[in-house]
Amino acid sequence: MAFRLTILGTSSALPTSDRYPTAHVLNVHERLFLIDCGEGTQMQMRRYKIRFGKINHIFISHLHGDHFFGVYPLLSTFNLMGRKNTLHLYVPSPAEELIARHLADFDINLGYELIVHTVSGRSLKSILVDKRVEVFSFPLKHRITTYGYLFREKTPDRNMISEKIEEYNLTIEEIATARRGGDIVRPSGQVIACGEVTLEPRHPATYAFCSDTGRVKKLASWIRGVDLLYHEATFGDDHDPLALKTGHSTARQAATVALEAGAKHLLLGHFSARYRSPAVLETEAREVFPDSAAAREGATYEIG
Repeated sequence: MAFRLTILGTSSALPTSDRYPTAHVLNVHERLFLIDCGEGTQMQMRRYKIRFGKINHIFISHLHGDHFFGVYPLLSTFNLMGRKNTLHLYVPSPAEELIARHLADFDINLGYELIVHTVSGRSLKSILVDKRVEVFSFPLKHRITTYGYLFREKTPDRNMISEKIEEYNLTIEEIATARRGGDIVRPSGQVIACGEVTLEPRHPATYAFCSDTGRVKKLASWIRGVDLLYHEATFGDDHDPLALKTGHSTARQAATVALEAGAKHLLLGHFSARYRSPAVLETEAREVFPDSAAAREGATYEIG
Protein backbone atom coordinates (compact mmCIF):
# COMPACT_ATOMS: atom_id res chain seq x y z
CA MET A 1 0.00 0.00 0.00
CA ALA A 2 1.09 3.57 -0.69
CA PHE A 3 0.10 4.90 2.75
CA ARG A 4 0.39 3.12 6.09
CA LEU A 5 -0.39 4.81 9.41
CA THR A 6 1.08 3.63 12.73
CA ILE A 7 -0.45 4.95 15.95
CA LEU A 8 2.02 5.70 18.74
CA GLY A 9 -0.32 7.45 21.18
CA THR A 10 -4.08 7.69 21.74
CA SER A 11 -4.38 9.62 25.01
CA SER A 12 -5.37 13.22 25.59
CA ALA A 13 -3.46 15.50 27.99
CA LEU A 14 -3.33 13.03 30.90
CA PRO A 15 -1.59 9.81 29.83
CA THR A 16 -2.59 6.50 31.35
CA SER A 17 -0.64 3.34 32.09
CA ASP A 18 -1.44 1.99 28.63
CA ARG A 19 -2.11 5.11 26.55
CA TYR A 20 0.54 7.62 25.47
CA PRO A 21 -0.08 11.20 24.23
CA THR A 22 -0.73 11.84 20.55
CA ALA A 23 1.81 10.77 17.92
CA HIS A 24 1.34 9.18 14.50
CA VAL A 25 3.79 7.95 11.87
CA LEU A 26 2.60 8.01 8.26
CA ASN A 27 4.55 5.85 5.82
CA VAL A 28 4.33 7.26 2.28
CA HIS A 29 6.19 4.99 -0.14
CA GLU A 30 8.70 4.18 2.64
CA ARG A 31 9.21 7.81 3.63
CA LEU A 32 8.12 8.46 7.22
CA PHE A 33 6.26 11.55 8.41
CA LEU A 34 5.84 12.10 12.17
CA ILE A 35 2.57 13.84 13.05
CA ASP A 36 2.44 15.35 16.55
CA CYS A 37 5.03 14.36 19.10
CA GLY A 38 3.71 14.04 22.64
CA GLU A 39 5.77 12.96 25.63
CA GLY A 40 7.30 9.50 25.18
CA THR A 41 7.07 9.47 21.38
CA GLN A 42 10.63 8.27 20.87
CA MET A 43 10.08 5.41 23.31
CA GLN A 44 7.04 4.35 21.31
CA MET A 45 9.04 4.64 18.11
CA ARG A 46 11.54 2.16 19.52
CA ARG A 47 8.80 -0.13 20.81
CA TYR A 48 7.14 -0.33 17.40
CA LYS A 49 10.39 -0.39 15.40
CA ILE A 50 10.03 2.95 13.65
CA ARG A 51 13.29 3.82 11.89
CA PHE A 52 14.48 7.18 13.24
CA GLY A 53 16.63 7.91 10.21
CA LYS A 54 13.68 7.83 7.83
CA ILE A 55 11.94 10.76 9.54
CA ASN A 56 12.84 14.04 7.86
CA HIS A 57 9.54 15.90 8.36
CA ILE A 58 7.60 16.45 11.60
CA PHE A 59 4.16 18.10 11.69
CA ILE A 60 2.86 19.57 14.95
CA SER A 61 -0.80 20.54 15.31
CA HIS A 62 -0.34 22.97 18.22
CA LEU A 63 1.85 23.81 21.17
CA HIS A 64 -0.01 22.08 23.98
CA GLY A 65 2.35 19.72 25.76
CA ASP A 66 0.58 16.48 24.89
CA HIS A 67 1.29 17.21 21.22
CA PHE A 68 4.69 18.92 21.47
CA PHE A 69 6.69 17.92 24.57
CA GLY A 70 8.25 14.94 22.78
CA VAL A 71 9.98 17.19 20.25
CA TYR A 72 12.72 18.37 22.63
CA PRO A 73 14.14 14.95 23.57
CA LEU A 74 13.71 13.68 20.01
CA LEU A 75 15.89 16.51 18.66
CA SER A 76 18.53 15.57 21.22
CA THR A 77 18.31 11.88 20.39
CA PHE A 78 18.76 12.59 16.69
CA ASN A 79 21.89 14.53 17.64
CA LEU A 80 23.28 11.73 19.81
CA MET A 81 22.68 9.29 16.95
CA GLY A 82 24.89 11.40 14.71
CA ARG A 83 22.16 12.61 12.42
CA LYS A 84 23.34 14.66 9.41
CA ASN A 85 20.19 14.95 7.30
CA THR A 86 18.18 18.16 7.45
CA LEU A 87 15.08 17.94 9.65
CA HIS A 88 11.97 19.94 8.73
CA LEU A 89 9.55 20.91 11.49
CA TYR A 90 6.12 22.30 10.57
CA VAL A 91 4.55 23.99 13.57
CA PRO A 92 2.54 27.08 14.58
CA SER A 93 4.30 30.12 16.07
CA PRO A 94 6.13 30.71 18.44
CA ALA A 95 7.74 27.26 18.30
CA GLU A 96 10.92 28.49 16.64
CA GLU A 97 11.69 30.75 19.61
CA LEU A 98 10.80 28.03 22.12
CA ILE A 99 13.10 25.49 20.48
CA ALA A 100 15.99 27.94 20.16
CA ARG A 101 15.67 28.78 23.86
CA HIS A 102 15.55 25.12 24.84
CA LEU A 103 18.66 24.25 22.83
CA ALA A 104 20.51 27.19 24.36
CA ASP A 105 19.36 26.47 27.92
CA PHE A 106 20.54 22.85 27.73
CA ASP A 107 23.71 23.57 25.73
CA ILE A 108 22.63 21.43 22.78
CA ASN A 109 24.47 22.14 19.54
CA LEU A 110 22.75 20.27 16.74
CA GLY A 111 25.00 18.54 14.24
CA TYR A 112 22.27 18.70 11.61
CA GLU A 113 20.22 21.50 10.13
CA LEU A 114 16.82 22.10 11.69
CA ILE A 115 14.43 24.12 9.53
CA VAL A 116 11.30 25.35 11.31
CA HIS A 117 8.40 26.13 8.98
CA THR A 118 5.81 28.32 10.67
CA VAL A 119 2.32 27.07 9.83
CA SER A 120 -0.28 29.78 9.27
CA GLY A 121 -3.36 30.60 7.21
CA ARG A 122 -7.14 30.63 7.40
CA SER A 123 -7.97 27.94 4.84
CA LEU A 124 -6.52 24.87 3.12
CA LYS A 125 -2.89 25.65 2.26
CA SER A 126 -0.18 23.60 0.51
CA ILE A 127 2.95 23.46 2.69
CA LEU A 128 5.00 20.62 1.18
CA VAL A 129 5.16 19.15 -2.32
CA ASP A 130 7.43 16.44 -3.67
CA LYS A 131 7.16 13.78 -6.36
CA ARG A 132 5.13 11.43 -4.16
CA VAL A 133 2.89 13.52 -1.91
CA GLU A 134 1.45 16.96 -1.26
CA VAL A 135 0.77 18.08 2.31
CA PHE A 136 -1.78 20.74 3.23
CA SER A 137 -2.47 22.53 6.50
CA PHE A 138 -5.87 23.84 7.58
CA PRO A 139 -7.00 25.74 10.67
CA LEU A 140 -8.83 24.03 13.50
CA LYS A 141 -10.72 25.53 16.42
CA HIS A 142 -9.07 25.05 19.79
CA ARG A 143 -8.00 27.17 22.76
CA ILE A 144 -4.75 28.12 21.02
CA THR A 145 -3.72 28.26 17.36
CA THR A 146 -4.11 24.76 15.97
CA TYR A 147 -3.82 23.16 12.53
CA GLY A 148 -4.79 19.90 10.95
CA TYR A 149 -2.93 18.24 8.09
CA LEU A 150 -4.04 16.58 4.86
CA PHE A 151 -1.67 14.20 3.07
CA ARG A 152 -2.58 13.61 -0.57
CA GLU A 153 -0.64 11.18 -2.74
CA LYS A 154 0.35 12.45 -6.16
CA THR A 155 -1.57 10.64 -8.91
CA PRO A 156 0.37 7.41 -9.51
CA ASP A 157 1.68 6.50 -12.95
CA ARG A 158 -0.57 4.45 -15.20
CA ASN A 159 -0.12 0.67 -15.24
CA MET A 160 1.35 -0.98 -18.33
CA ILE A 161 -0.46 -3.84 -20.03
CA SER A 162 2.38 -6.35 -20.17
CA GLU A 163 1.38 -8.05 -23.43
CA LYS A 164 1.23 -4.66 -25.18
CA ILE A 165 4.89 -4.04 -24.39
CA GLU A 166 5.84 -7.06 -26.50
CA GLU A 167 3.16 -6.46 -29.13
CA TYR A 168 4.42 -2.96 -29.91
CA ASN A 169 8.05 -3.66 -28.97
CA LEU A 170 8.02 -0.65 -26.70
CA THR A 171 11.26 0.96 -25.64
CA ILE A 172 12.03 2.05 -22.08
CA GLU A 173 11.46 5.68 -23.11
CA GLU A 174 8.12 4.85 -24.71
CA ILE A 175 6.99 2.95 -21.62
CA ALA A 176 7.90 5.93 -19.45
CA THR A 177 5.90 8.25 -21.74
CA ALA A 178 2.82 6.02 -21.63
CA ARG A 179 2.98 5.56 -17.86
CA ARG A 180 2.96 9.34 -17.46
CA GLY A 181 -0.22 9.47 -19.57
CA GLY A 182 1.26 10.57 -22.88
CA ASP A 183 0.62 9.09 -26.32
CA ILE A 184 3.64 7.49 -28.00
CA VAL A 185 4.65 9.21 -31.23
CA ARG A 186 7.29 7.39 -33.25
CA PRO A 187 9.62 8.92 -35.87
CA SER A 188 7.66 7.04 -38.54
CA GLY A 189 4.56 9.00 -37.61
CA GLN A 190 2.91 6.04 -35.86
CA VAL A 191 0.86 7.10 -32.84
CA ILE A 192 0.16 4.61 -30.07
CA ALA A 193 -2.54 5.94 -27.77
CA CYS A 194 -1.75 5.82 -24.08
CA GLY A 195 -5.07 4.08 -23.39
CA GLU A 196 -4.12 1.30 -25.81
CA VAL A 197 -1.12 0.12 -23.77
CA THR A 198 -1.91 1.19 -20.21
CA LEU A 199 -4.60 0.93 -17.58
CA GLU A 200 -5.97 3.72 -15.39
CA PRO A 201 -3.86 4.30 -12.27
CA ARG A 202 -5.27 3.50 -8.86
CA HIS A 203 -6.96 6.26 -6.89
CA PRO A 204 -4.42 8.41 -4.96
CA ALA A 205 -4.42 7.74 -1.22
CA THR A 206 -5.38 10.51 1.23
CA TYR A 207 -5.12 10.91 5.00
CA ALA A 208 -6.40 13.77 7.19
CA PHE A 209 -5.30 14.46 10.76
CA CYS A 210 -7.59 16.57 12.97
CA SER A 211 -6.59 17.12 16.59
CA ASP A 212 -7.56 19.08 18.74
CA THR A 213 -10.69 20.91 17.61
CA GLY A 214 -14.25 21.94 18.09
CA ARG A 215 -16.67 22.51 15.24
CA VAL A 216 -15.13 24.04 12.07
CA LYS A 217 -17.72 24.86 9.40
CA LYS A 218 -15.41 24.45 6.39
CA LEU A 219 -13.57 21.37 7.60
CA ALA A 220 -15.66 18.86 5.66
CA SER A 221 -15.05 20.72 2.39
CA TRP A 222 -11.28 20.79 2.96
CA ILE A 223 -11.02 17.03 3.47
CA ARG A 224 -13.78 15.93 1.07
CA GLY A 225 -13.61 12.23 0.13
CA VAL A 226 -10.57 11.45 2.29
CA ASP A 227 -9.69 7.75 2.55
CA LEU A 228 -8.93 7.86 6.27
CA LEU A 229 -9.89 10.65 8.65
CA TYR A 230 -8.31 10.75 12.09
CA HIS A 231 -10.41 12.99 14.32
CA GLU A 232 -10.05 13.54 18.03
CA ALA A 233 -12.85 12.20 20.19
CA THR A 234 -11.79 13.27 23.66
CA PHE A 235 -15.25 12.85 25.18
CA GLY A 236 -18.50 11.00 24.80
CA ASP A 237 -22.05 12.32 24.92
CA ASP A 238 -21.83 12.35 28.72
CA HIS A 239 -19.36 15.25 28.59
CA ASP A 240 -20.70 17.27 25.68
CA PRO A 241 -20.63 20.59 27.63
CA LEU A 242 -17.02 19.96 28.68
CA ALA A 243 -16.02 19.33 25.08
CA LEU A 244 -17.47 22.69 24.09
CA LYS A 245 -15.77 24.46 27.00
CA THR A 246 -12.32 22.99 26.32
CA GLY A 247 -12.32 23.20 22.53
CA HIS A 248 -12.58 19.47 21.93
CA SER A 249 -14.95 17.09 20.15
CA THR A 250 -17.13 14.20 21.19
CA ALA A 251 -17.08 10.92 19.31
CA ARG A 252 -20.48 11.75 17.83
CA GLN A 253 -19.22 15.12 16.59
CA ALA A 254 -16.18 13.46 15.02
CA ALA A 255 -18.47 11.02 13.25
CA THR A 256 -20.59 13.88 11.96
CA VAL A 257 -17.50 15.45 10.35
CA ALA A 258 -16.68 12.12 8.69
CA LEU A 259 -20.23 11.85 7.37
CA GLU A 260 -20.28 15.41 6.04
CA ALA A 261 -16.88 15.00 4.40
CA GLY A 262 -17.78 11.72 2.72
CA ALA A 263 -14.76 10.07 4.35
CA LYS A 264 -14.29 6.37 3.69
CA HIS A 265 -13.08 5.49 7.20
CA LEU A 266 -12.93 7.29 10.56
CA LEU A 267 -10.29 6.70 13.22
CA LEU A 268 -10.96 8.12 16.70
CA GLY A 269 -8.28 9.15 19.18
CA HIS A 270 -7.12 11.58 21.89
CA PHE A 271 -9.23 9.81 24.51
CA SER A 272 -9.80 11.35 27.92
CA ALA A 273 -8.40 9.38 30.86
CA ARG A 274 -11.98 9.34 32.17
CA TYR A 275 -12.61 6.39 29.86
CA ARG A 276 -10.88 3.16 30.83
CA SER A 277 -11.79 1.85 27.38
CA PRO A 278 -12.66 3.82 24.22
CA ALA A 279 -15.31 1.24 23.32
CA VAL A 280 -18.15 3.53 24.42
CA LEU A 281 -16.79 6.30 22.18
CA GLU A 282 -16.53 3.93 19.25
CA THR A 283 -20.14 2.85 19.78
CA GLU A 284 -21.41 6.44 19.86
CA ALA A 285 -19.51 7.31 16.68
CA ARG A 286 -20.86 4.29 14.82
CA GLU A 287 -24.41 5.46 15.44
CA VAL A 288 -23.64 8.33 13.05
CA PHE A 289 -20.85 6.92 10.88
CA PRO A 290 -20.75 3.10 10.85
CA ASP A 291 -17.17 2.81 9.58
CA SER A 292 -15.70 4.28 12.78
CA ALA A 293 -13.02 2.68 14.92
CA ALA A 294 -11.07 3.62 18.04
CA ALA A 295 -7.35 3.90 17.34
CA ARG A 296 -5.15 1.28 19.01
CA GLU A 297 -1.57 1.99 20.05
CA GLY A 298 0.93 0.12 17.96
CA ALA A 299 -1.66 -0.69 15.30
CA THR A 300 -0.91 -0.01 11.63
CA TYR A 301 -3.70 0.97 9.24
CA GLU A 302 -3.52 0.61 5.47
CA ILE A 303 -4.85 3.68 3.61
CA GLY A 304 -6.22 3.69 0.09
